Amino acid sequence: MTIELTARTPAGAALLALADRLAADLATRAPAHDRDGSYPFQSIDALRETGYLAAPVPAELGGLGVESVHDLVVASARLARGDASVAIGVNMHLHVAFGIARRRRMAACSGDARRTAAFDASLADIARGETVIATAVSEPGQDLTRPSTRATPTAAGWRIDGRKVFCTMSPAATLLLAAVTYRHDDGGERYGYAQVPADTPGVVVHGDWDALGMRASGSHSVTFDGVEIARAALRGGFATGDPVPYIERSLGAGLFHASASLGIAEAASAGVTRAIAARGGSQDARTQMLAAESAMDLAACRAVLARAATLLDEHYEAHPQSSGSEAAIIDLFAEEQAAKTVVNEGAARIVDRALALSGGAGYANGHPLSRAYRDVRAGAFMHPLGANRAYEFIGRRSLGEAPALH
Repeated sequence: MTIELTARTPAGAALLALADRLAADLATRAPAHDRDGSYPFQSIDALRETGYLAAPVPAELGGLGVESVHDLVVASARLARGDASVAIGVNMHLHVAFGIARRRRMAACSGDARRTAAFDASLADIARGETVIATAVSEPGQDLTRPSTRATPTAAGWRIDGRKVFCTMSPAATLLLAAVTYRHDDGGERYGYAQVPADTPGVVVHGDWDALGMRASGSHSVTFDGVEIARAALRGGFATGDPVPYIERSLGAGLFHASASLGIAEAASAGVTRAIAARGGSQDARTQMLAAESAMDLAACRAVLARAATLLDEHYEAHPQSSGSEAAIIDLFAEEQAAKTVVNEGAARIVDRALALSGGAGYANGHPLSRAYRDVRAGAFMHPLGANRAYEFIGRRSLGEAPALH
């Protein structure tokens, strides 16, 4: 008993079909990469060659033209069924690409030809497969709105210094999008995103990712040591400590993280259900109870993820030229964080039950359920927001208090 989430647009339907094909391919390599913690470059090549990495890029610029957040995250869940380690890195790339495409639409609707052309160039590079983006945002013990990594002005541009952790997909990245603090011309400190080519001197990918789960995600730490970038590679930004601009730029990111958890749970549930069906005969009461509880959790996870993504799509459709009101942005983020938390926790329960239903087979290293049991736990601490901060944020918003990120 299962009714999958489906696409709501023709472009999204084509993307889901592609994700299904790619998931089957990724799954053939996932066990070996999980076992030795190696990075699946062949899988990234497949994603690039098929155009999956250009899913949010407009069709006229060479992409797949998927404008719906709902369809993007449903496709991401399908991809995660094959290899969640690959999917989480791809999700971060897609979130950035979607943000560029969204701002390009805003600029075009506003009649800003200069900004539209600049966004067109970035999106065309992604469509050609020349740009693979890894986000360098997380830091140890970080204040989410005040990066400790700094950008200092130089005669030619900027110098970047700092250390990041959890830089997922960094081995395959051509571009690192680094969250930095810098001093603006007005004297105030700002949060900005520096575009750093991965091969720039001073960029060190440490190759130190050795974790319980998501072992093939390449989530290494990265050091920026006197890295020189062009002036145009860091612009705009917002005042450090201001949660609302950070939230606006992070809308959708939590749903991409949740999609990986959902995909893991869907694959685990389907796999154990097939195994039980192959046994034949009537099942005992405990097996029926566990299967029923997982079916309920799966239905809830799908529903809450689809609702949150649809709310975001509706918000973007209603605000073609602007970000929307501060209150609307905060409410959307709270809904998204509620969805992320529900899916993360529900997916873990589904995988736990699948392991119990496997009768011990899933406990063996190398079994898909063993990998799922480890991988599904990563979603709870992925920002934005990890569970420790999500509950506080949702609680404060529900009680009418001002949002706080720290």
